Amino acid sequence: MAAPGKRGLETAEDVPAKLSALNVAKIKLSSFLQWCKERKFNVSPKVCVERERACAQYGMVVTEDIPGGEVLFCIPRPFLLSPETSTIAHILQQAQKEMGDEAGWVPLLLALVYEYNNSQSPWRPYLDLVPDFSQLDLPMFWTSEERDTLLKGTGVEEAVTRDLTMMETDFNTKALTFMQQHTDTFSPACQSFELYKKMVAFVMAYSFTEPAGKARGADGKGDGNEEDSDDENEGSSPPPMMVPLADILNHVAKNNAQLTFHEEALLMVSTRNIKKGEEVFNTYGEVANKHLLHMYGFAERYPANHYDTVDIPVSVVTSAAQSEMGEPELMAAKLNFLQEQDLHQEGESYVLGMEGILTDDEMQAVLKVLVMSAEEFKEHTEKEGWSDAESDENDDGSSPLSFEKIPNLHSCWKRILSRCAEVCLSQIGGDEKKDTSAMESGETQLSSRARYALYVRYGQRKLLHKLVQACR
Repeated sequence: MAAPGKRGLETAEDVPAKLSALNVAKIKLSSFLQWCKERKFNVSPKVCVERERACAQYGMVVTEDIPGGEVLFCIPRPFLLSPETSTIAHILQQAQKEMGDEAGWVPLLLALVYEYNNSQSPWRPYLDLVPDFSQLDLPMFWTSEERDTLLKGTGVEEAVTRDLTMMETDFNTKALTFMQQHTDTFSPACQSFELYKKMVAFVMAYSFTEPAGKARGADGKGDGNEEDSDDENEGSSPPPMMVPLADILNHVAKNNAQLTFHEEALLMVSTRNIKKGEEVFNTYGEVANKHLLHMYGFAERYPANHYDTVDIPVSVVTSAAQSEMGEPELMAAKLNFLQEQDLHQEGESYVLGMEGILTDDEMQAVLKVLVMSAEEFKEHTEKEGWSDAESDENDDGSSPLSFEKIPNLHSCWKRILSRCAEVCLSQIGGDEKKDTSAMESGETQLSSRARYALYVRYGQRKLLHKLVQACR
């Protein structure tokens, strides 16, 4: 794809073959940074974008000490890449109208496949730099055998399967149909499922979403505040958008910068003092390793990710309670009652985190019912579930299902929880002893796929073992 003359720098296609991959990368980066400068991204002179000192691909490094609360750069809203700012915005408005509430990401994906195949796209320097599909290695690109071998029992495999099914359906029934109706705009190169799939991965790994109800002056991708929205706004989050420069920053759970949304621009602001030579890290939110791998293609080494979690499926809790309590008819009645109360629904899970069971209210309510005697259950149902009006919180406000408090639970509760943990441990793939040995040796011989999958498995096992230990 030839570049517009105004760029002044060559694209990869214009670069002589004798140039090294490193030189090509430098040319792409220089072109992108010039593009940012021309559009007044106002990058602080105290930072630089580079590959050498970044933890992955490109990153931003501090060249002079920066205090907390300082703006590192801004992105004017007209240069966010979305269906509304795309050069085919007028056509995409029609797509949005035709698809209605079912549009989802499709308008953005249509914008991306068009701009990516448009040599004159105003986002050409950005799209030449990212996405680097050779580095974008989400599990959706792994073979099914790799996912089964490396990710079994972690929840990632199931999530990827759902994604691929939905992706193919959306492409065939929405995106491709629309592109075939507008062949004067969408070339045959745009009408490729493989390209569409790559663009889905691009959106998953690089996009930002402005929190619903906080369209201005709000924290952006990964602020962890999405749950603050009112219940009536649930499901009304705006679609994602691409944010050049902000998406170059890498992620760690203990970030030092954060994107904030404002009326005219988006600002990346330091959240604490950053010393010269340190990398600037944004955060994608309170994200467990399995979600990091699923959505972004990497995971953090235990115990760096203090947001790591593991799911305990409802089916596992049911099975553990049945084994512990017996009385099949009474247990069936309890399960039916809990479902009527919108609790303990098949296909859902309870969440175990670094401090204990995070979905503690739901788990407490369910365990109470599951261990009741016939008489207690009869009284409970007669009062429609209100027989335990007192608070379950400890005097200090902590949850009785934290690792610290679990040892104080009734022995029956602990036996059920311990059995749940043991079942979940048995379902995680890989060899636990080999995984532990690999972690202790520094996993230096592993491929990136094997290493990140190891981090997911190892972290989940550590949490489950911690639950077993707390229940003894």
